[in-house]
Amino acid sequence: MKLPFFGSVAPPHVFCLLDEGVTYARVRPGSPAGFEESRHFPYPGGPFAPGAPVRVTREALSEAVRAARALSGGKLSRASVVYPDAWARILPVELETLPTADDAGREMVNWKLKKLLPAGPGDVAVVWRAMPVVSEEKRVLVATAHRETMESIESAFEELGVRVGYLAPASLAILEGLSSILSAGGGKDYGLLHRSAGGTTFFIVRDRDAIFFRQRPADDDDPEREARLSLSYYAEKLKGPGLSAVYVHDELSGRPLEKVVAFPIAPVALSSRVLGADPDFDARVASQPELMAGFAAVVGGR
Repeated sequence: MKLPFFGSVAPPHVFCLLDEGVTYARVRPGSPAGFEESRHFPYPGGPFAPGAPVRVTREALSEAVRAARALSGGKLSRASVVYPDAWARILPVELETLPTADDAGREMVNWKLKKLLPAGPGDVAVVWRAMPVVSEEKRVLVATAHRETMESIESAFEELGVRVGYLAPASLAILEGLSSILSAGGGKDYGLLHRSAGGTTFFIVRDRDAIFFRQRPADDDDPEREARLSLSYYAEKLKGPGLSAVYVHDELSGRPLEKVVAFPIAPVALSSRVLGADPDFDARVASQPELMAGFAAVVGGR
């Protein structure tokens, strides 16, 4: 599973997989960054069945890949791919010692996951990244996903002549892709919230690395409560000095995260102004919010 933890160089062509379809975009890095193209394609067979492991097929992606190849003048051999957080499980795991990047380290993480997850890791792809040691806590940020889902994504694109050079859940793509931009102020902690149909994730970032992570499913999503609990843990357990900014990307309408009042500083929506993107950026993301993760995947991998 090519999660952003491996620092892959992300191709400019990005496909944002959703439950009901796929959105293609060609990202233009540089100054100002933006989108050269973006189009959405419903799956011909309809949305994926809720609750079942997702299996992506060639047929589900063929129209989007064919259009992307035509729009790029045939220059499509590698692509970045992001998918919904709900297709993965992301969680911080505390260990007695930080695991090594080998089979022994993987066995240590899997052993801990069996204790934390009711069903255990099972037949899943597991990757992790060490979190900064704060207040003596030794933690890794772990991402797991059904192996069948990850393999089906890569196989479907490969059958269509496209190699997946980057593969990640949306929230991790946003975190790692935009950290160099959002941390440009230098040395101060900031918050990053991302809400989608699958739920809400909240990171606290220091020097481009997450020192705190919390994820809540859509059926237990109360941003005000989660902000209070998260800030309490940050202050008491992590001895945090305070947040210099809170950035949000809300894919849902009706309850914008910018209105959460539990933070000591007013949240700011990720936008062309914050990210140094062109004026067209905001309109495209407003119409297809999943494009934020696709944009982050590309600009963060350049």
